[in-house]
Amino acid sequence: MENDDPKRGAVLTAALGLFGRYGFQKTSMEEVAKAAGISRPGLYLLFPNKEQLYRATMQGVMERAQQAMEVSFADESLGFEERIVTALDALMGQYVETQVARDLSELLENSEPQLGSMFHDYQEKARATISAQVGSLAPPGVLTGDLGADDVMDVLFSAALTWKQTAATRAEFRDRTRRAVRLICRTAD
Repeated sequence: MENDDPKRGAVLTAALGLFGRYGFQKTSMEEVAKAAGISRPGLYLLFPNKEQLYRATMQGVMERAQQAMEVSFADESLGFEERIVTALDALMGQYVETQVARDLSELLENSEPQLGSMFHDYQEKARATISAQVGSLAPPGVLTGDLGADDVMDVLFSAALTWKQTAATRAEFRDRTRRAVRLICRTAD
């Protein structure tokens, strides 16, 4: 999408930085046009209003995170634990250390008026992906009659959401995720 048109890509990149830094309300179309190096009328040809620009920008953020998570799960050189850690890191860990990333995370979580159900829909898609991957990758004995893939996903996803907000560093986020996966796998021993 962004790569199809370099001008559109430049606009979305500029908008991402500005929305992340100033939020939806305080970002103007003029600022985005200036940051992207295009005219304001040129920006309006691509995006008729700020709401559509915002939706496209945030959709790109969520799609890239989902894709990065899926790439982590597909890496057959990694074991179960490392696939889970890298996948959750790709989905949420990127929001731990940088101010812009934290601002974007907060922006996404508080954008229902502008995004409608988009953020919730992407979270549900991520949860379904994690559950499916846990179901197909979990070592023998991890999933039992009373501990299914959805249960493991729910614990890991919920914990990762908390750690995204409380971890001081991305390395700490990854370490906490790794320890949670080990605890879950230990129950199978």
